Amino acid sequence: MTKEMQPATQQPLGFWALRAGEAIRSRTRGRLAEVGVTQPEWWVLHQLSMHHTGMSQDDIVSIVGPNESDDSIARAIETGIDKGWLDRSGDHIRLTDKGTKQFHAAAEVQQQLNDERRQGISGRDYATTIEVLQRTLTNVGSDAWHW
Repeated sequence: MTKEMQPATQQPLGFWALRAGEAIRSRTRGRLAEVGVTQPEWWVLHQLSMHHTGMSQDDIVSIVGPNESDDSIARAIETGIDKGWLDRSGDHIRLTDKGTKQFHAAAEVQQQLNDERRQGISGRDYATTIEVLQRTLTNVGSDAWHW
């Protein structure tokens, strides 16, 4: 049985944004755990997959830290090194072969999750949703940036 709700135009954006964020994060973390990766580890692996020659820790943290916290990203880098996924030479960090394999396993999960989340949502509707949320942040005097 579905409960009746007010029309969408009368419902609070913050409520739905928060619920969507919580649900997406929970689902993502659960599925990534199935392949032995935390979400912060995923963010690090993903960033390094796009920078084949590696990156400094400061650059990684500055790009993905806003997803959760700088400390969580620094910990993910350390656990990635401990697991043999990452190699550090001075402040330069790069993926190892083992890390590249782990990245591909996690990337497959992320693609499945993206497909799941976007079922029945057109590309235009998805883009509009992102643009509305971005505009809402601006309207309330805030901002955000996502690579």
